[in-house]
Amino acid sequence: MAASKAFNVPIVGGHTNCHSPYDALSVAILGRANRLLTSFNARPGDILMLVTDLEGQPHSQYPFWDAATLKIPAVLQSHLELLPQLAEAELCDTAKDISMGGIIGTALMLLEASRCGAVIDIGALPCPAELSLEQWLVSFPSYGFLLSVRPNKFEPIKRVIQQTPLICQAIGEIMAGHKLTLTAGQESVDFWDWQQQPLTGFADPSGLSVPLRSGWADN
Repeated sequence: MAASKAFNVPIVGGHTNCHSPYDALSVAILGRANRLLTSFNARPGDILMLVTDLEGQPHSQYPFWDAATLKIPAVLQSHLELLPQLAEAELCDTAKDISMGGIIGTALMLLEASRCGAVIDIGALPCPAELSLEQWLVSFPSYGFLLSVRPNKFEPIKRVIQQTPLICQAIGEIMAGHKLTLTAGQESVDFWDWQQQPLTGFADPSGLSVPLRSGWADN
C-alpha cells in the first residue's frame, strides 16, 4: 500500500492465500501506452545506455540498491514518467529494466530477445560510492534501465535525463552476432553466447523474435 501511494499506482483488486506455506506477492499491471518500449528492437550500431539513480543506499541483507524509500513521492513519480516520455517523443523504442540479473544479466536478456550481440565497457559503468564494482554488477536497483538507442538519439536523450538527478551513461554498443563481450582497458572476454547457451529462451530458433510486448518496458 505504501508503494501504491508513493508511485501513485492504484491497487484495483487482489486476494491473499492463507494456505500457502510461504509469503509471496504476485502482481499484474494493466495500462495504456501510446508508444512502447520493448526488449526486441535493439539493432547493431545502437548505443547501450545505462539510466539509473545512484542517490540511495544498499540493503542491509540483500544485493538491492534502494533509491526509493527515502525519496518523496513527487520525485519517484517524475522518474517513473521519464521512460514513457522518451518513448512518446520517439527518442527510444528499446529498453529493459535492470532486474535480479544485475546490469550484465539484464543486458544479456535484452540481447537474446533482440537476437544481437554487444560489447560492454566495464570501466564505463557508473557505480555508487558505497559499493564496489563487483557488488554493483550483481545489485538489483530500485531504479535502473538499459536503453538501446540509435546513435542520433543519444544526445537528445542525454539532454532530457541531465535535467534530472539521474545518471545517464553510454556503456557499450550493440553488435551483430550472439555474444556478450566485456572489456576493461585492454582486456576483453566473451562473457556469454546466448546462441550456444540460451538464458531466457526468448530468441526463436527460426530467426523470428517472440512477439511479446508490454506497457512501456518489458519486465
